[in-house]
Order: sequence, then C-alpha cells, then structure tokens
Amino acid sequence: MKILKIFLILSSLYLFLNADDGHKKYKHSYKNLDFLHLNSNQLEKIKTILIDFKKEYKEFYEYKEKQEDLLEDLIVNKEFDEKQYLKILTDIKIKSANLEVSRLKKIHAILDEKQREEFAQYLEEWEIE
Repeated sequence: MKILKIFLILSSLYLFLNADDGHKKYKHSYKNLDFLHLNSNQLEKIKTILIDFKKEYKEFYEYKEKQEDLLEDLIVNKEFDEKQYLKILTDIKIKSANLEVSRLKKIHAILDEKQREEFAQYLEEWEIE
C-alpha cells in the first residue's frame, strides 16, 4: 500500500511539473502538413503529388534494394572493386536526390512564402533514404 501511495505521489508530481510543457504549442507529426495551414486547393494538389510519386518511390526502393545486393556481393568477393562500389553507391544517391528534388520542386510551387519558410524547418524528414 505504501508503494502504491509513493507511486501515485511521484506520478502526480511528474504530471503536475510537465502539465504546461507545450500546452499551446503545435505538436508536429512526421510528414504532417497541418502546420502549413494549407487551403483545400493546396492540400488536394499536394496529395496528388504525393500519390503520383508513390509509384516512383516504389521503383526507387526496388532499384535501391537490387543495388545494395550488388554492394553486398562486392564486399563478399575476394577482390574489392572500389570503383564499382563507388559507382553503385553514387548511382543510388543521385537517383534519390533527383527524386527528392523533383518532388520538392512541385510542392514548392504550391506553397506561399510563409508556408515555404515553415516547410523548410522540417525539410530533413522529407529526404529520401
């Protein structure tokens, strides 16, 4: 019973001390665009862009998986082919960057100046890995 009372007191203190942390601040979720306060037209256009890119993402990740298999094969080989490894790795990065730039260019065209500034703060989560 004493343990229960101690636990309740500690949990109450914890909740009390953290009660106002971020109470009125916006809580950002991963790849959530609510913080941009998009109008319905903008939201529809961005949804269309993301849906259109879904196929391209799928193709890219399939390509990336095959290339990573080749990288593994290069590591397993008796002789390490540095040039081939670098070429494959560079190809993956270039395809990723091109896809990311294409998507961001389309999103950028839809946003107004203030929305672009806010979007830029969360740019890292839109990177293709």
